[in-house]
Amino acid sequence: METEEKTFLKEDEKNIFYEQQQALQNIFDKLDLSKIAFVGGIADYINLRSYYDMPVNDIDIIYENEEDLLPIQEQDGITRYFSRFYNINVGEVLVSEFFVNNKNVHTDYYKRIFSKIQLTQSPLLGRMVWHATFNEMKEFHNTQLPEVTSAAMGHKYEWKRLYKHSKKASLYNNVCYLEEKQLLQTLKK
Repeated sequence: METEEKTFLKEDEKNIFYEQQQALQNIFDKLDLSKIAFVGGIADYINLRSYYDMPVNDIDIIYENEEDLLPIQEQDGITRYFSRFYNINVGEVLVSEFFVNNKNVHTDYYKRIFSKIQLTQSPLLGRMVWHATFNEMKEFHNTQLPEVTSAAMGHKYEWKRLYKHSKKASLYNNVCYLEEKQLLQTLKK
């Protein structure tokens, strides 16, 4: 396990932009990692990094109790927004911005009940973190597709959102297909 963690650390340091690494380190330093979990692009990165080179852009985190975010809120600031894209429990997203080298790393915090989402632990930049499982994220991207089409979204349609979910769904689906056909070794880096 230790060798795997060191391998992932080297890969993470190589593949995650410096600014995102610094933003993640800020989160690692300020928040109790047992009380948050990564979803979205970070979960996709962790779940698929053995198969694909993937960028990490923004950071998506779920939490159960807002007071667990107080160190970020007090030191970096958090703004509340209504979430217009995802059907989530409370309909709002908390957003923080972390600035490194005059670049902004955006973090979204979604309130979720952890027992209603499949979570697992994996190393990320040398730390063990909770994140949505492979199957959880695969199902998420696949179920988002019909919800973000132009027909479903109407005037709120954003082709980039449809593209993002279709691309990620296809990456997960491809891994599953190749595994089913016993061809997964053709995909591994």
